[in-house]
Amino acid sequence: MRFSALRRRAANASRNYFHREWDLQALMNFDEVPPFIRRHLVQVYLCLLGASVSFALGCYFCPGLTSERLFTIFATFVIIFCLYKTSPWQENRRVCLLLTGAFFGGASFAPWFTWLLGVDTGFVVASIWGASVGFCCFLASSMWTMRFDLVYYIALLLCSPLVLMALVGGSAVFGGDSAHWTFQLHAGLLWFMVYVAVYSQEVVQKARSGDVDYVKHAITLITDLPAVVFHVCNSIS
Repeated sequence: MRFSALRRRAANASRNYFHREWDLQALMNFDEVPPFIRRHLVQVYLCLLGASVSFALGCYFCPGLTSERLFTIFATFVIIFCLYKTSPWQENRRVCLLLTGAFFGGASFAPWFTWLLGVDTGFVVASIWGASVGFCCFLASSMWTMRFDLVYYIALLLCSPLVLMALVGGSAVFGGDSAHWTFQLHAGLLWFMVYVAVYSQEVVQKARSGDVDYVKHAITLITDLPAVVFHVCNSIS
């Protein structure tokens, strides 16, 4: 299989992450939520922020396509297994495993991202860094906005300039592909932030029904995060 066909297949497969069955009535329900649901949403955003920062650090300090990468791959799968076996009520342990697994995951798969997408490591790090800034915007909005129906609007308004500033700063540091495709990457990340807002409504509905496992909800969204890189690179290639 040619490399272009392989990359196109990976990009098409990544779109399946975003084909979800949404309940329109649930998505449009912006009624005020109880304090425990808002606290649950804050915990989800904190997990997302910590995991994305850990993943970006892992990508930046990745050993490359060398023998040392075998250790990071092995550690990633061991941590995933431990996270799967850890009881849901052991929240602190699960969060620590999530952050550690994200770091080793970034170190393990960053070389594959660069090879598959045809970009440098700085582009991948800048993508995750921009997503981290977006998660910060959602976290700040959910903590400081009194009216719940304004949480997503304020977060998205904050994301537009702050994510762009983060990408411009990242392009100054990393250069290369991240500097060349700054505005395309910004558009892709804003699209992903809209998806985060939509997914947040799903989290709220799950919390209303009693599902308050914030680590699991964060992991569900984290599995969608690599697809952003595929979408952006596929659109600019």
